[in-house]
Amino acid sequence: MSAGHPCTASLSAMLRVGVILACLTCAATAHAQGEGPRAYELTPADSQALNVYGMFSRGNASFNPGSVVRGGVEIVVNGSIVEYAHGFALAGEAGSLIVSLPFGEARRSVNSSSTMRAASSSGIGDLQVTAAFGLAGSPALDAKDYESCRPRLAASLLTRLYSPTGVYDRNSPVNLGQNRWALQLGLPIAYYLGDTYLDPSLTSFELIPSVIAYGANDEPAQGNRSSQAALMQLEGHITRNLNQAVWVSLDGLLIDGGETTTDGVSDRNRQRSFALGATVSVALGDTVSTTLSYTDEVSRNNSGVRGHAIRVIAEFSL
Repeated sequence: MSAGHPCTASLSAMLRVGVILACLTCAATAHAQGEGPRAYELTPADSQALNVYGMFSRGNASFNPGSVVRGGVEIVVNGSIVEYAHGFALAGEAGSLIVSLPFGEARRSVNSSSTMRAASSSGIGDLQVTAAFGLAGSPALDAKDYESCRPRLAASLLTRLYSPTGVYDRNSPVNLGQNRWALQLGLPIAYYLGDTYLDPSLTSFELIPSVIAYGANDEPAQGNRSSQAALMQLEGHITRNLNQAVWVSLDGLLIDGGETTTDGVSDRNRQRSFALGATVSVALGDTVSTTLSYTDEVSRNNSGVRGHAIRVIAEFSL
């Protein structure tokens, strides 16, 4: 692709995106910091990366999206995620396949009038397999064409499967695993202002609506069977390059849904919360970069996510 030519899609592809967006706009997913800014920015086809996350949070939510505990409970999570990502081409559009394994420790404490009770869980979390497919403005490019591609509107389809591989004990008040399957669907959309993806003043406006559907847990802490309604999320980012090595972002995350039911009886705990945050990313060379994000809930209902979280990512291009 020659310099100055926009990476745009056909009209039919854009119409398909519009239909999918209309289906998802009224629903939105997960906890803590969401996908993060520039998580689905176009990269050259056949690219590979190894990403290592450090995740540190304090509040009322555990390791997995939707796992919020009500009452005067504080949960401290110190964890990591090791992630491998591989790019591919499908029908001329770029895509990526990502395998993520979380692990770490979650500690829960309850303060009462007479004493403080504490419990902890450590080990691996639920394995995640993510596939992202370009729908518009995401052409499969080699490294040379990527350098001259002029970005504008881009959209992708996000699918993520959570498998019940994590440490789980129904008698434990805090767990790294959720003992259930879950499926996330999302539509990352971005509009870019800049001559190329390497423009030192590149600016992006990103919107990621998504929804997580949960399977049932047949060994809940209480009762015989627990289910959870879909958890919806609307995530937004405004990012800007400060130079060729540094970019920053303002982040927002709106969560709604996720009411649980135990043995057919509603627990009346629908979640609503809104978080704001900021991100800075620094390229340490052609193949290594680091990203630091901080988020804090600024509005919530009695069952919503409470607390703050820090995420550090080291990204290694292979």
